Amino acid sequence: MPLLDRHSEAEPKLLEKRLATQPGFFCEVIRLVYRSKNEPKTDGEPDKQKETIAVNAWRLLREWKRSPGLQGDGTFSTQDFETWLKSVKKYCAESGHLEVAMLTVGKVLLYCPADPQGLWIVQAVARALNARDAEEIRRGFVNEVFNSRGVHDVDPTGKPEKELAIHWREKADAVENAGFARFAATLRKRAESYDREAEQIIKEHRQG
Repeated sequence: MPLLDRHSEAEPKLLEKRLATQPGFFCEVIRLVYRSKNEPKTDGEPDKQKETIAVNAWRLLREWKRSPGLQGDGTFSTQDFETWLKSVKKYCAESGHLEVAMLTVGKVLLYCPADPQGLWIVQAVARALNARDAEEIRRGFVNEVFNSRGVHDVDPTGKPEKELAIHWREKADAVENAGFARFAATLRKRAESYDREAEQIIKEHRQG
């Protein structure tokens, strides 16, 4: 893939747009980074050029924050999103990359816009995250919730963690009220983990 051969020469926003609008390109990038479940593990030394491309592909996926379905004017197309997701599932299932692809999809869905009707997340995306077979997508979503916080100072009172727990519990309530119970349950688990983090921080501070 020439565009990923020399990372600095490719416009990141262009590549992110291609990930979000071209399911074939997304699946190709996934294949550059992850080994197929259909292939045996090999012990040979990787080709230097292929290794460079794989690293650049991994960085692209890590930095990707443009949700599939998002239009140039900031609106969201449910049809484009659902068509993209259906194609990705098909291609990646065939190549043996479905699980890692769905984890990656879940990650980027954290950055989708709010729904025009008032829900904090587009209904079509919430529906995809709520699907019975969407466990990996949900896991990728909450993993990104955690990772997107980045490096932060530790408050000995645990206040930031308590606030995050409240924040995500409120979001869980909202999607449950909209009919997305599985997605809500996943968000509540993330909120509970923030509660536990707060308790651990307070405990460690007291033990000093």
